[in-house]
Amino acid sequence: MKIVINDANILIDLAELGMLSDFFQLTFEFRTTNLILDELFDEQYAELIPFIESGNIIVDEISIDELAEIVAIRAKKPTLSEQDCSAFHQARKYNASLITSDNSLRKFARQHGVVVHGHLWVFDCLVASNIFSGTKATQKLSELTQKINPRLGLPEHECQMRFNIWSRNQKNK
Repeated sequence: MKIVINDANILIDLAELGMLSDFFQLTFEFRTTNLILDELFDEQYAELIPFIESGNIIVDEISIDELAEIVAIRAKKPTLSEQDCSAFHQARKYNASLITSDNSLRKFARQHGVVVHGHLWVFDCLVASNIFSGTKATQKLSELTQKINPRLGLPEHECQMRFNIWSRNQKNK
């Protein structure tokens, strides 16, 4: 099973959109770190608890040795937070994909051979897995970009391309 490491920004936005239960239906092994969970507000963390307890997402406790490695990574790229570096570290450790919308983390991870995905990939997976209809994907992506996180900066042409594909697919059903 493919392993994906979740950065806080993805989990926060999915919680705000009410999409966590949909997201965890995807057939991946989801992981994050205790450092990343520390970035969440109490209510966002509370929404994740059932998924943690059921094993839908595994929370890796960072050891002292791993923390030293994370600090060394951060020394190489001081613009990244300790939490970002923990996500990068875990992605390398598990040879996993990293899901983030943080541009600095995305670039750094790609420079070091880590496969990186973002919000649009999550939506693509939800549609491809028939968890979301094109209509629901369009609605939720619009809500994300206009209401939940308007400063996210998703490429407009990429969003529009998906809106067009999803609406065509709905008409063909």
